[in-house]
Amino acid sequence: MPEEKNMPTAAAYIRVSTDDQAELSPDSQLEEIKKYASREGLRLLPDQIYIDSGISGKRAGRRPAFLRMVAAAKEPGCPFSVILLWKFSRFARNQEESIFYKSILRSKCGIDVVSVTEPLMAGPFGSLIERIIEWMDEFYSVRLSQEVRRSMLVNAQRGRLQAAPAFGYRAEGGVLTPREDEAVRVRLIFQRFQAGGSLGGIARELNELGARTRRGNHFESRSVEYILRNPVYIGKLRWNPSCRTGRNFDSDEVIIADGGHPPLVDQALWEAVQARLDCEKSSHPARARPARELRGWSSGLVRCAACGSVLRFVQPRYYRCGGYARGLCAHSQHVPAQELENAILSRLQADVRGAPPLSYAPIPRKDSGLELELGRLERKKRRLREAYLAGAVELEAFLSLGREIDADIRRGRERLAESPTALAQVMETLQMPDAALEDKMSAARAVIETCTLDRTNALLAVTYRLKLPEARLSSPDAIWGPRW
Repeated sequence: MPEEKNMPTAAAYIRVSTDDQAELSPDSQLEEIKKYASREGLRLLPDQIYIDSGISGKRAGRRPAFLRMVAAAKEPGCPFSVILLWKFSRFARNQEESIFYKSILRSKCGIDVVSVTEPLMAGPFGSLIERIIEWMDEFYSVRLSQEVRRSMLVNAQRGRLQAAPAFGYRAEGGVLTPREDEAVRVRLIFQRFQAGGSLGGIARELNELGARTRRGNHFESRSVEYILRNPVYIGKLRWNPSCRTGRNFDSDEVIIADGGHPPLVDQALWEAVQARLDCEKSSHPARARPARELRGWSSGLVRCAACGSVLRFVQPRYYRCGGYARGLCAHSQHVPAQELENAILSRLQADVRGAPPLSYAPIPRKDSGLELELGRLERKKRRLREAYLAGAVELEAFLSLGREIDADIRRGRERLAESPTALAQVMETLQMPDAALEDKMSAARAVIETCTLDRTNALLAVTYRLKLPEARLSSPDAIWGPRW
């Protein structure tokens, strides 16, 4: 045991990606590393084994175990003097990052990086061979990505399944076959829309029937539209070689081929549905109007009492539940904008006239200017720390810049806690006919956290952004009463 304590210590880094079948499993990589450590007289520390599973080696920032290992290496009194890898490709498949991090570890931390299956001689020639290996690893990674994409392109052109089966189907041996429980819902969607139903109305009907999307979520108008636009239901397969198709249905890059699977709707119904969708898409002039014409000062403040969705401003000057528009709520909460804003003002007036008058200290919104600035400073502080851990910033500069950022953060937080403002001032702004919309919205949001509307029962609840003053008690019994 005394001899083992005097042995040089080692850490292990293991990475397995998802796109390379030639890689060893994590257990197999670790076994090879253990054999090497035993053979070379190194003591592998059990708590210094870092594993990134199912992660590409192209970007270090996306490998948490790798970053923890580098951070541990930079700490004073680092417990290991060498990092063992199965192959250099496990360290990185980006030559630039590989060189950068190896340089930090070797020159600044005194920690070597060794491949247990790729022995290198000492000296310049060994360094040259290592660079060649790094270049070959990066080249292999690029070629592998290209080959995978090319194979997928060929499969798409031949009508072979490239992704998870769409709602209404299951995959059996790489071929789509209908799931009758879901296929019934698909046919219902197409029939309802052809008969004049709205996307939101169809989504509500499906949700009321207990139907759920393939991911187990409630149906929304956009999920209904996605189904109506998917050519899989007329026996086709769609694939976008450059990115996820998403809602970009008309992209020239999208490949549509015969899929060889049974359709769920006929061609005539499909074409009728597409014609109506195209017609509705081209008939939304309101979307081109300036944003200030499509909202009131209460926009974003009021929520539906039934589902919690924000009420959206719609023409002509009405508010409607956003969940209802998406098919997630059975209550539209449809209310004239003026009526809603008058109700909010009445609530504010009642609280202003209370005895004693209500005052408040605003709790800043996350999207306020000051809050955004504090967020920027926090991100700057985090980047500074990452730069220090990566060796790009020396300790003295790290501490100096860190103190400056902390001082700025402290001053910003002090500004957030400044003097209270009276509700009456907000009321005055909201009632000014010539006040700018942006000023009214800012005033309302300084006071109101949210409002909840129950149109059916004519109820409006207002939640303030308040920090009430502390009360001084002469005795605990003044509030709680005598103790038992």
